[in-house]
Amino acid sequence: MEPVDNLHISSVVDLINEYAEATRTVAGEAGMAYPPLDFLDTLDALPAESVALADDLHRVFAEAHHATELLNQLADQYGLNHRLTSDGRLTWRRPATSSRLTTAATATLISFLDQHGSDRLGTCDAHACVDVYIDTSQARARSYCSTKCHSRARVARWRARQQQATPTHPPKEK
Repeated sequence: MEPVDNLHISSVVDLINEYAEATRTVAGEAGMAYPPLDFLDTLDALPAESVALADDLHRVFAEAHHATELLNQLADQYGLNHRLTSDGRLTWRRPATSSRLTTAATATLISFLDQHGSDRLGTCDAHACVDVYIDTSQARARSYCSTKCHSRARVARWRARQQQATPTHPPKEK
């Protein structure tokens, strides 16, 4: 068994939003090259592995009410488990044959859920976006992946209200 690499939760979100098929399709990026993410090179990740993992993890965010079950399945699949260190801390361990990326991302998301709960995970509520986000707001009220999507949605709602409020008059006859 080997130690699992540390990965920041924002890197997991970046992986999903840049590599998951659903996010790329909705964004019109399906045929484009994948953007470089530095941590993928560090973890010796292969492109196909990155896409498959991003798809699996996107499902965790999209079905946050089943996040625990889905992550436990991934942990079993990748052989993740805990061990105590000599100073009494729990650390993640993985089989030498398992992928560094898959185990690091899965362990990061499990640790995040352990500390914050699955209600902090979500997918964007914007009409043409399925990107994922971590809700760090005190009110736990975030529903958009970015301020850009939030602004677009607000403008669209405002325009819809303006259209409904504007009376339509038939053209005057001369």
